[in-house]
Amino acid sequence: METPPSYAPPKKSNTGLIIGLVLGGIGICCVGGIALVLFGGLQFFKNVAPMAECMMNYSAVQKGMDEYAQANNGKLPPAATWQNDLKPYVEKSLAKLKKEAGPFKVMDVNGDWGCTTGETKTGMAYNTEIAGKTLEDVRAKALVTVFETPQIGRNQALKFEELPRSSSPKLMGNPRGWIKIVGGRVHMDGRDTDMKF
Repeated sequence: METPPSYAPPKKSNTGLIIGLVLGGIGICCVGGIALVLFGGLQFFKNVAPMAECMMNYSAVQKGMDEYAQANNGKLPPAATWQNDLKPYVEKSLAKLKKEAGPFKVMDVNGDWGCTTGETKTGMAYNTEIAGKTLEDVRAKALVTVFETPQIGRNQALKFEELPRSSSPKLMGNPRGWIKIVGGRVHMDGRDTDMKF
């Protein structure tokens, strides 16, 4: 009589374990990568959004100045009341921006005009050298009309003086330069940042 063959259980395959580990690794990499991209994007947006908001504010003031001049025989407002005089025109531009700005915030036309970057708030000042002149003359001479200052206040009017870039608010850890309106365009640190809206 022959001995029956002994029972040998089938060998377990590691294929399922290997597939599970590979898929798990891919899942962790994908989720981690997406989280890293989202975090980086949020950090970038957090740093860059205030700059975009500043540029929108200055663009609205520039557009308001153009409209004020058109309604007042080409003349610019007096220095002592320039924000009060430009307010209805700037308010109209900002209202349009609020609809189109998406996640960006624009300044309160009834408050102090300027920019907020992190903890730093800056103001806007009107160049006293242009008060009462015509917009055409100011543009022909490429004079600064409105510029960013470290001081905050309503209807600030000062003689324009170039401030050192190193003292400007920081953007992503570096001084970003001071904003000014020259020749009908918004400039930052010597670069034209003309925005259309």
